[in-house]
Order: sequence, then C-alpha cells, then structure tokens
Amino acid sequence: MSEIDPKVLDIRQDTSAQKFYLDMKGQEEVYLEYNLLTGSQPVVVEFTKYHVPEVLDAVGIGDEMARRGVKFADKNGYKIKPNCPLMSGFMNRHPEYQYLLAG
Repeated sequence: MSEIDPKVLDIRQDTSAQKFYLDMKGQEEVYLEYNLLTGSQPVVVEFTKYHVPEVLDAVGIGDEMARRGVKFADKNGYKIKPNCPLMSGFMNRHPEYQYLLAG
C-alpha cells in the first residue's frame, strides 16, 4: 500500500467562498473556511471551520490545508486568528509561525 503525499494533492483556494478545499469528486467535502477581517490593520485571516475525514487527517491532509492557509496569510502580510481546532492545533505545533498570530 502506498502512502499519500498531501503536498501533491490538488488542494485549492476559493477566494470568493473563502475556503481551501480538496475536491473529492462527489465524495465527502474536505475544507478549511476563513473570513478576512479587513477592518483591522494588518488584515486578519480568521480560520473558522474545517472538515477533514479522520482517514485523510491521519495522512496529513489537515496539516497541509493549514500550511496552505499560513502561506496565504504570510504572502499577503495578514495575521492569523486560529478560531478552529485544525488551525489552532497546527499553530501550536509550529512555533516558527507564531509571528503571524493576531494580537
């Protein structure tokens, strides 16, 4: 049995729906939703809700979605408000991204 490399999966960002998602071709939806809080300076990305089936989370899909969210925030100069367990856990496990946390 071969392992899934989450870095090569087609995780996409839908900026109009404000989410990162993995198209499962009609299967259970996999996503990480966010809100852009543009009234603050710098802009804050508030991660609000996610769904990653346990079998996919076990192979790192959740962490890869969170990593893409962090890269999106960093690239745009945004801060992060990790209000969902997926992003909160990811930020706690990765102190190298602490500088992105909103105060």
